[in-house]
Amino acid sequence: MTDSIILAGGKSTRYQSDKALKHFNDIVIPNVLYTANLTLPYVDNCFVSTNQNNTAKITKVLDDNSIVIPDVAPMIDCGPMSALWSYFQTTQLVEADLLIIATDYIIDQNAIRFLKSDFGYIKIKQVPYYTCCHLRLNIKMLEKYVNLRSYRWYSLLNDAGCQARSYDGYLKNINYPEDLK
Repeated sequence: MTDSIILAGGKSTRYQSDKALKHFNDIVIPNVLYTANLTLPYVDNCFVSTNQNNTAKITKVLDDNSIVIPDVAPMIDCGPMSALWSYFQTTQLVEADLLIIATDYIIDQNAIRFLKSDFGYIKIKQVPYYTCCHLRLNIKMLEKYVNLRSYRWYSLLNDAGCQARSYDGYLKNINYPEDLK
C-alpha cells in the first residue's frame, strides 16, 4: 500500500501568499488540488498536510478524494516532519510507503511516475528536490526525531535510506513570484 502526502502547510513567506492555493501548472486550479490529483492514480490514499491557518481554505478547494490532515501537537509548524507526524497520528500505522510532494513545484505526471517506480528523492543535475520523494518510514524512526526535537528533513531521508535519484524530466521549485517568469 502506498499513500501520498501533499505538503501544503508551509508559510510561503518568500512568496508572500499561500503557494498551495496559487496555480503554477498547466491547469488553472490550486496547486494543492493539482498535486493531489497527480498522485491519485498511483496511491491508495491521498493526504494533504495543512497548517492551522490554511486548513479551512484548503479543505474548500479539495474534492472527496483527498484527506486533509492539519498539524498535530507536538509537531506544529515543524515543516515536513509535521506532515509525517500528522499522517501517522491519523492513520495509526506503524510503517508507511509514502509519496511526498510539496505544492510549490511545477511538476507533471512523468515526475510522479518516476517517483513511484522506486524509493528516493528527485535530483536534477546537481539540484536535490528533497520534498519530492518516495520513502518507506517506520513510526519509531520518526519518534526518535520528535523526541530529539530534530526536524532536519534531509537527516530523516538519509536515515530512512531515501537517496537521490537522477531525473531527466522537468521539475521546478517556486520560492518567489519572480521564479514563475
